[in-house]
Amino acid sequence: MKRLMAIILFLIPLTVMAQRRITVTGYQERIPNSNAELRCDGVRISRTMEIDSISGYHNGFWITKSGRIEKAYWTIRQATDSSIGYELKPGFYYVYPNVILPSDTATITLWLREKR
Repeated sequence: MKRLMAIILFLIPLTVMAQRRITVTGYQERIPNSNAELRCDGVRISRTMEIDSISGYHNGFWITKSGRIEKAYWTIRQATDSSIGYELKPGFYYVYPNVILPSDTATITLWLREKR
């Protein structure tokens, strides 16, 4: 019984730590003579989180919440200079990258961490 309790007490902090950082990835593909295709599974956060880092082939990106643009970074310089640390309040979010021409596709990944 003591061994079981020790294992449980060890695993609880690991579970809490694992929930402090999450990722969300978005994709855009330009389709000739049609609308662009946007894909993102989205992420629901229950506590205030902030953007910890970003990666992917992008020229800026935008974040939506409840079907509205929450925040937009339209250039890579703006995205890397000012998006780190941006706070997201509880809710369900999607992220989408801008496409850099001449490419037809782009992907963006945001790492979010729990606000301390």
